[in-house]
Order: sequence, then structure tokens, then C-alpha cells
Amino acid sequence: MSSTETRVRVWDIGVRLFHWSLAGLILGAYLTAEEDATVGLHARLGLAVLAWVIFRVVWGLVGPAPARFRTFVRSPREVLAYARDYVRGQPGLHLSHNPLGGVMVVSLLALLLALTGSGLLMYLGPEWSGPLSPYMGRSLAHGVEELHEGLAGALPVLVVLHVAGVLLSSRLERQNLVLSMITGRKRAPDATPPARARAPAVVVAAGLGLATFIGLGLLLPGRADAAETPQALLQSYQRQAEAEGSGFAGFDPARGKALFLKETSGADPSSCAGCHGADPTRAGRSPAGRNIEPLAPSAQPERFTDAAKADKWFKRNCKQLLRRDCTATERGDVLAWLLTL
Repeated sequence: MSSTETRVRVWDIGVRLFHWSLAGLILGAYLTAEEDATVGLHARLGLAVLAWVIFRVVWGLVGPAPARFRTFVRSPREVLAYARDYVRGQPGLHLSHNPLGGVMVVSLLALLLALTGSGLLMYLGPEWSGPLSPYMGRSLAHGVEELHEGLAGALPVLVVLHVAGVLLSSRLERQNLVLSMITGRKRAPDATPPARARAPAVVVAAGLGLATFIGLGLLLPGRADAAETPQALLQSYQRQAEAEGSGFAGFDPARGKALFLKETSGADPSSCAGCHGADPTRAGRSPAGRNIEPLAPSAQPERFTDAAKADKWFKRNCKQLLRRDCTATERGDVLAWLLTL
């Protein structure tokens, strides 16, 4: 370390909490993305990611100097000049993120905003019978889902590039950048005053992030009271069918099986069996490759014990395959058949 270099506190507590909390939330979101049983947790982890991103964007405008975008977002010419020095193994020291790191920060924030935003639209739309369902057609909902999955695939690529860049920069700059994001201290080109967070700025940034999490969380489809057993849910469908006044004469498992296996043109999948398989006692798989637990209560006891989840399943599949909502009789027929397996 030369006489003109010193170690100063660069990263304030807000930046460090954001960095490590975001890493944990993203990992949790990936671990809960493939199973229907954890989709509610996945959605709320995504909301937490969005709240932290909102915090970081605001903090990049009102936080301490090293955290501000104007400190580390450089012009393309400066980024290219730094990249040349980087390739030569002689990068200069920067108090905040270096120019390449600045590009990565902005790219990650933009990707996370798009990823969480598209995920929120999915959860509030027809996929989960959310409040936006009346305003989103099938093609738009499908496009949002494709966008979300594409962005989810791009995120690990950026994360790997980010980690590789941190490790290489640590070696070239002769300092531990991972440790600096824990302690807040790093080498700086001169005796720069330590970063300090101003209380009003903390309140504004944290308040907006928290408001995002709470406000959008209230819009997520809620859970209805759980049915004690699938049989209790079947009785509920019976009461609904009798109230429909359509000459209800009882549920028919054979009719339910036929509806479950019914092929519909122009849909992907073209039947309930397209995802769940012709044998609902076995695991299924969605067109996107997501694992689906067995649908039959005999193989998966938690199936059809939650009225809200059951209603979402019927509504989503009936809309896609029949282009309408299922009647209570049709729901009961299918459930009556599943209970025979």
C-alpha cells in the first residue's frame, strides 16, 4: 500500500444489508420456484427482492457518496478505458464500484426489476386468479410468463459474471472485495472521509422499500379457509351445485374422468392430463418443466384440503381448456373421480 493509499469505510450499513439480504432472497426464490406448494412463499420472496431493489435505487440517489449512482456510473468511454487497463492487469483504484462494476450493478438492478415485476404480474393475473385476471388475456399472460422465465434464466449468468469479476478484481487490486462488503472498508486512492448515512435518507429509502413490500403484498391472492378433507370440499361443491338449480342429481366419477382426459384443440397442454398425466397418482410436469405433485389425494394427502388452492386450480384449467369457468357439478365430478384413485 503506497503512502497515498489508505483503508476507509466505503460501504455503509444500508449497502451491505442490501447486498447480503438480496443474495439470500434470490437463493430462496430459486429454491421455491419449482413446486406448487411453495409458490406463495416464492411470490413473497420475490416481493422482498423488489422492496430491496426499490431501496437500493432510492439509496443510489440520496445515500452516501460511494453508494450514489453518479459516483460509479461512468460514460461508455470511461468504461472502455478502464476495461483496457483491466485486461492489462493494471486497473486503477476507485472509492466506490469501478466502472465495470458500475455496469454490473445497473444491469443487475434492471434485471431484478423486470424479473420481479413480471413475476408480480403473473401472480396477480390469470395464473393464480389474481385481481388483474379480468384485464389480462391468455396471450398476454403467456407472454409475461415466458418473459419471467427468460429473465430467471439470465439472472444466474449475471450472478456468475459478478462473482468472477469480484474475485478477479480482488486479485488485481490486492484487496478482498468480499470482505470489504462485510466490514465496509476497502483500499481507496486517498484519505477519503468515511461514508456516513444521513437519518432522513435512511427513513425515505427504507420506508419506500417497506411500503412496496406491504402494499403489493396486500394485493396477492389470499388464502381462504382450508377444507378439513377433500370430502368436505366435495360437500361444499354439492351445496354449490344444488344452488345452481340445474337439476343436480349427484356427482359422477366417470363423467369427471372424461372431463379430466378431454382433449381441447389450440391449447398447450390440450387436457388436464397433459400436465398431470393420465394417472393422477403419479407426479406430473408442466410445459415449462416444473415438477407437479400427484393430484390424487391418495398419493398427496394435502391435495384438495385448501379451498383457495383447489378453486385456483379449477379456474386456471377450465379457463385454458374449456374457455369458461367449470360449474360446481364439473368440479365435483372431477374430485369425485380423483377420490376413487
